[in-house]
Amino acid sequence: MINPNNKPNYPPPRIRLLGVMFSVGVALSSGLYYGFHQAANSAKQHEQPAQTELYRFSRAEYEQLKPGMSLTEVRSIILYRGVEVNRSATVATFVWENPNGYKITAVFENDLLKSKEQSGLR
Repeated sequence: MINPNNKPNYPPPRIRLLGVMFSVGVALSSGLYYGFHQAANSAKQHEQPAQTELYRFSRAEYEQLKPGMSLTEVRSIILYRGVEVNRSATVATFVWENPNGYKITAVFENDLLKSKEQSGLR
């Protein structure tokens, strides 16, 4: 349709304002989503190397473990809490495993190291 006044046919101001508000809202929500997504991925990436470093131990640490040591003393040598795989009233078994699959298994009786085994350590 031809405009008799030769003026552009723009929508009313409040419709234009709603359009601008919608565009700003979409941009903000997209930015927030991107930011949260990046933060979550960044946290996961930073978490992995730290855990991998804590799991590293060698035969040298294994040789330092002596019968009669407490669990706290053993953990201070291996620098990782280990996983409790079995427990009875007086006996608990813990396993420490490197990313390459090498393991230390320790049996504690009355909270003192009774025996230890290793697999693959050099």
